[in-house]
Amino acid sequence: MPHGTPDWGLVGPISVLYGLDDLAEQAVRVGAVSSWDRIGHVVFQDNFSEGLGAWYSVVSSADGTITPFTETALSPPFCVRLVNGSGGATYARMRHYLSYGYRGQVGLECSVAYGPDIEYIKFGISSSLPTGRQLFYVRFTPGTGDLDHGSDAVGWTPFDNVGVLGGNIWEWRNAKMVVDFTTGFFVRFVFLGTPYDMSAIPCVAMVPLAPWRWHVMIENDSSTAAQYILHLDDVIVTIDQP
Repeated sequence: MPHGTPDWGLVGPISVLYGLDDLAEQAVRVGAVSSWDRIGHVVFQDNFSEGLGAWYSVVSSADGTITPFTETALSPPFCVRLVNGSGGATYARMRHYLSYGYRGQVGLECSVAYGPDIEYIKFGISSSLPTGRQLFYVRFTPGTGDLDHGSDAVGWTPFDNVGVLGGNIWEWRNAKMVVDFTTGFFVRFVFLGTPYDMSAIPCVAMVPLAPWRWHVMIENDSSTAAQYILHLDDVIVTIDQP
């Protein structure tokens, strides 16, 4: 497909160096992942158009599921549908591992959609080092708007509230978390375009449990026997965040 001609056009001269005025055409043809805050350098992005092959997916009980879903995808054809299992204290978790770590500020951005009464959504960035393990986890409670930091092992501490959200159920909502592996502190959490300062909050430090690597995580949790549905799309991981 030659540059500057319709997608159905005839073959013609091809150039690989374009001016700034050509970037709009390039963006349309590439079909970029939807994002409002893609700052820093993108090291991973996924709109699930190729399925779940880039992810390590875990459900904590036999009736939990993590599957591609087409009906409400933000970036067609697929989003991901996460359903926690019944029985209480269950989850549906997705992790993407990056083999080589990065000593600096890292961002995890994604879009989520959910139905009524969903209990917890967790966002996480974690690294394993020879000197220790860093866990940066945030738990969001859609019913109350509460944002907590911590982990299930050490407990959760409130740090802010985004208010009870209006709008339609299954409306896509954008979330982003930025952390700093060098200092061991959070940087910020952003929800629906509003930033929440987390720069005074340290990560959870633990003894290393795995070889040097880092990963990101999104999880749908329930503390009761109820099963909830979370839709996930347009995941972006960036480094060198401002």
